[in-house]
Amino acid sequence: MRGLWGRVWQRRTPFVVLMAVVGIAGAVLVTGDSGGGHLAANRAQLRKACDGTLPYRDLERLVRDERPAELAQHGTVLAPGQQSRSLLDCSLSWGDGHGVTVHAEALVSDVPQPVRTRDLLEPAGGHGTFVAPGTTGQYGKWGAWLVADCLGGLGGRVRPTTDLYVTARVTDGADGADGADGADGTDGATAANGKPGRATALLGFRTAVHVANALTKAQHCGSGPLMTPTAVLDTDETHGAPGRGLRKCEWIDGSSLPGVASGTWTTLGDLQESTGLSACAGEWDAEKNAGERPRPKEWQITEVDAASWSGVLGRSAYNSYEREGHVPGWGAQQDKRPSEADAGSDTRQEDRVSAYSGRPQLALWARSVCGGRTTYHRVAVFPEIRLEDGETAVISGKDRARLSTAARTVLDRYLDAEDGWPASADCRDTTVLGEVEQWH
Repeated sequence: MRGLWGRVWQRRTPFVVLMAVVGIAGAVLVTGDSGGGHLAANRAQLRKACDGTLPYRDLERLVRDERPAELAQHGTVLAPGQQSRSLLDCSLSWGDGHGVTVHAEALVSDVPQPVRTRDLLEPAGGHGTFVAPGTTGQYGKWGAWLVADCLGGLGGRVRPTTDLYVTARVTDGADGADGADGADGTDGATAANGKPGRATALLGFRTAVHVANALTKAQHCGSGPLMTPTAVLDTDETHGAPGRGLRKCEWIDGSSLPGVASGTWTTLGDLQESTGLSACAGEWDAEKNAGERPRPKEWQITEVDAASWSGVLGRSAYNSYEREGHVPGWGAQQDKRPSEADAGSDTRQEDRVSAYSGRPQLALWARSVCGGRTTYHRVAVFPEIRLEDGETAVISGKDRARLSTAARTVLDRYLDAEDGWPASADCRDTTVLGEVEQWH
């Protein structure tokens, strides 16, 4: 019997070893698969999440297999009877920093983003961000944001509105903290300074546009879809200064613009190519004029800017300036504004400008109808003033009148420029609203 069992064991040993190996391999496979197997379900969920508004082809590569996706969503497009400020609030996460968050609302108040002149020309406090030409918006703190029209009116709110606001933020698991791709804003995800990479910004804009188009179609807005962006531009001047020398800003020319310092001027324009807003600025170029032109005298104009905002953007910009007291009708100086007849005289009393008043400027506001929408225009002229901390400069009545004349000239030139934004927007029925002395 012992011999028989011995022979049987010998004959079965290869089989037992084989089963043991298979068992070990099976255990490894099961262990490795215990956290996976969710790719198909997660992709299917991507197609349906956020009321089916997400761009599947753009986001598919972010979907992970390791765990089930986490979805949180609400809004009036999902539950028409729901009391919510949002048409859609939706967040879809696949773990390890991979996910997408979108927000859409019908605007009944101002655009929740800064849209003043300098916000358009020097976004992110001058540190730059990304814009997608043809899309009204920028890449901000919460991702890409945009404003779109819904001429037929957006449902789901008691107060009717024709303006849609959408944000979209896409993350792919990289934070750029190690200075890898994206640290210079050219690729990758978010850099250590909080600025996204170019690819991340583009994906955010494409998602926002896709969501906006899906909602305006479902809401029967009557307006065509937004163009899906294929590229973004970095507004940071260290990346080639793409906003310099734009054709729409060529009307700012020291040789042909009366009332400003003569010489070479450098211009800068926003890059959104929007039908709802535009901005241009020009500055006397000290470097290029060195040795060619004398330094401008005090109170000569060395900088100008001009901007326009239509519809809800106009209301938002005007209200933003109004909160600072920088619209016509505010301040004790308004009743002393010179008339056009006085512009060439010295009837105005002298005034004082403090070094603590920021960048002193005289602004002039106007209102038009552009593309069928109420539009606000604001131009500003900046005089040459040399002040040390705590000092006060005195502007004579004659110099003040010259500023007024120059501001009106800048406004007229801006509105009439053949290649300027007002001409392209078919602006008409313009009313000059008044001046604002921004040095008090």
